[in-house]
Amino acid sequence: MKKEIVLEGVVVSGLGVGAKYVRLYRELFIKYLGIDPYPGTLNVDVGRDVSWVLADIPAKIIPPPFPGYSPVIAYRGRIDSEEVYVLKPCITEHGWNILEIISKYKLREKLKLRDGSLIKLVIHDY
Repeated sequence: MKKEIVLEGVVVSGLGVGAKYVRLYRELFIKYLGIDPYPGTLNVDVGRDVSWVLADIPAKIIPPPFPGYSPVIAYRGRIDSEEVYVLKPCITEHGWNILEIISKYKLREKLKLRDGSLIKLVIHDY
């Protein structure tokens, strides 16, 4: 039986380093997730710690690209009809209320999002 979790959240500005890390992990995202991601993340504040909720959803662990970097936990999902991946780096400044999302596309443009936009995020198993 397919598991899925529906979360609602608000688009927020990030720390300005998402593009750097997506570029560093790019080849690993292609290998493990099967997507060539846009170099940046969409940050969504879901308003609460969702680590315990996501524990029921299978995730992929992306190994670090170089010594000194951390693994990344990746959950498959969608916003509207767009396939996305929710990332939680094992070392991050963000709490579990902030989800970093990658896609093949620049989601702010593709989905016409801006800071303060409300979204529904569906996270599901592989």
